[in-house]
Amino acid sequence: MNNKVNSAFIFMLLNLFIGQATANEIDDFIQLAQVKTYDCPDDKDIAALEPYLTNPQLTPQQSFELKTIKSQGLICIGHFNQAQVLLDELVQDHHMLKESRSYASAIYQLGFILDIQEDPKRCEFYAQAQSLALDKFNDIHLSAQLGQITVCEQASQDEGIKLGQLYALLETFLLKDDQESVAHIHNNIGLLYGSIGQNALAAEQYDKAYKIGLNVYEEKNQLAPLLSLISAYTGSGDFDNAKIAIEDLSRANAKVNTPLTNSWLHFSQTRYYYQQADFEAMRSSMSKWQVYLPQVSNKQMDALYDWYNTVLCMVDHNRDCVEAFLTKRAEEDAVRPSRLANNKDYLRFMVEANLFLGDVASSQSAFEHYATSLTEKLWAQQSSARVLGVAKLHGEIISLEANLAKTQKHYFQTLVLILLAISMLSALAYFTLGRKYLHKLGTDSLTGLRNEQAVLAAIKRVKKPLAGKVNAFAVFDMTNFTDVNQQFGYRAGDSLLKRVALCLSQVTREKDIVGRLGAGQFIVCLKNIDDQTAKDLFERIQNVLSDLAFDSDSGEKINVNSNISMYLAQDGFADIEQVLEEMRQAHCKTPRGSQNQIGGEKPAYF
Repeated sequence: MNNKVNSAFIFMLLNLFIGQATANEIDDFIQLAQVKTYDCPDDKDIAALEPYLTNPQLTPQQSFELKTIKSQGLICIGHFNQAQVLLDELVQDHHMLKESRSYASAIYQLGFILDIQEDPKRCEFYAQAQSLALDKFNDIHLSAQLGQITVCEQASQDEGIKLGQLYALLETFLLKDDQESVAHIHNNIGLLYGSIGQNALAAEQYDKAYKIGLNVYEEKNQLAPLLSLISAYTGSGDFDNAKIAIEDLSRANAKVNTPLTNSWLHFSQTRYYYQQADFEAMRSSMSKWQVYLPQVSNKQMDALYDWYNTVLCMVDHNRDCVEAFLTKRAEEDAVRPSRLANNKDYLRFMVEANLFLGDVASSQSAFEHYATSLTEKLWAQQSSARVLGVAKLHGEIISLEANLAKTQKHYFQTLVLILLAISMLSALAYFTLGRKYLHKLGTDSLTGLRNEQAVLAAIKRVKKPLAGKVNAFAVFDMTNFTDVNQQFGYRAGDSLLKRVALCLSQVTREKDIVGRLGAGQFIVCLKNIDDQTAKDLFERIQNVLSDLAFDSDSGEKINVNSNISMYLAQDGFADIEQVLEEMRQAHCKTPRGSQNQIGGEKPAYF
């Protein structure tokens, strides 16, 4: 009897020990699998999560934490409806600790899903998550705060103030060297720049978010900034860079390969081909997009697909399809206007669709909406200089507030001075830094080409070419420019330069970079091109220049003599000044009139 009692006691202790070990194992797994709000759980952790959920030793709080990780994984692959159902169940469970990280995360995730659905209730969840996470869960607090700034305070705050808040946050996390948060903030700054029509500035921010994210984010979450970057490039008309970014997205997606990222890829391709009016390529992209779209619960993506599909219906002269689309959009927009409502391409399409059906009245109404929207965008862009000036100074306001005197009198005196400075800077930006003025600053007054400062700045921004391609530039030196000035006078010299500039403008392509470097020097830069094609084009330009001739005031014929220095590389031209200096030094050692070709330390082909 005693032996049986002892055996039962030992068995009970063994079960207790095993149960305790299992609970610890679950806690360890939760610690390992949890990631920040702006990243995605690892696929292996998501796969390992289900067995833990069926473990009989699981506590209610552990179950809540595991399901919160699961919902974040579902969001990352675009299963928003499934995630929302799971999260709704979790937040309604009264046994859960509202002070826990998982509860704050669940509330934020619900706000994020509602944001994707364009539901105004998102702001209630963002505000609640921000409050729950304050001074406890920094990543949740930051994400909720960014949501509040970018989408919830649009009506109550000026864009300049919001940009100032974002830049102040950026400075804070840069000092902490928190690269994940820095990438997250850059992405939101891009969103805000895009909302005021500054697509080029938005692209810079998305590019930073993407490049930083490559080192700190899980692969699935690396692609979102890249999709935004493509949209910004397309919106600004930079189709060359948009195409390069789409190819980057395609390569990166080959590793990730989720329904959501596949939808992103084929959407970006479809939009690009739509802008290029390449409807057959667009049709091919949409046939692939259609495969993945049902697997992604995203109303915005569905609306975009319907729009582009109707574009093809018009190409195919399918009236029924166009009528069905317009009816559906009218019903949906009556409930809640979509983000398409202010997209200029979509508004133009609505005019064309109604005209296609012969509905003149609806077409006129759509056109008035289109014209009103463009006018509002124009005014918004006119004020962008003021917005950016305010944003810059707002960061200074935040820094200064920490050092203000304790008395309210000093506080208001300093604030008034800062606001006066903002007004003065805004006025200065508005009246003196317009596009015409900036263009004039970057233009050579004699030839009308870019001047040295502007052309070198443009060449420095050239990105690394695709594999198998090169970037290239050539310097054309008018070797008889000084002689022409001395023999025939400065008017003849000016005429020579003008004719060379006109010639270069005529024989180069629109996307090529052309400018004047010095007294008798010009530069031509070719981007992302085959090396032999670049050499052929430069030689053709040189041949055309060799054939140039004109009559002086005295009737004597003046020929244009020049030499050419070429540089081809598999990288960008951030060190353009150094390369040019090496070219000049090599040129001094070379007999005048000969061809001088040099390279720097980077791989180059001649």
